[in-house]
Amino acid sequence: MAFGKARSRDIEEFGVALARDFSKAYSLADASSDRKVLKKLARAIDATCDRAATFQKDRKLGVYGKAKLGTAFKWEMKSLGYRDDFIDELTQNLLLHLSG
Repeated sequence: MAFGKARSRDIEEFGVALARDFSKAYSLADASSDRKVLKKLARAIDATCDRAATFQKDRKLGVYGKAKLGTAFKWEMKSLGYRDDFIDELTQNLLLHLSG
């Protein structure tokens, strides 16, 4: 049981770190419809999804592990102040990327 809890904590910590790294790549101050900013957002999303996919492959996350990662990511994004609709769409994109 201790191994499962340690693994769960690692997944949650990675989800939090992933959200924080995303916020460094695309901060709330960047939000606009400017073409440069949209490219920056696209790069941040791609980098986040790629890191999550690598983590998922290395750890061989199952359904529950992916859900835990998504939940930790989502809650950290909320704590960083992103809009709910943005968070929901980004988290869904992230989880779809992990499933594919």
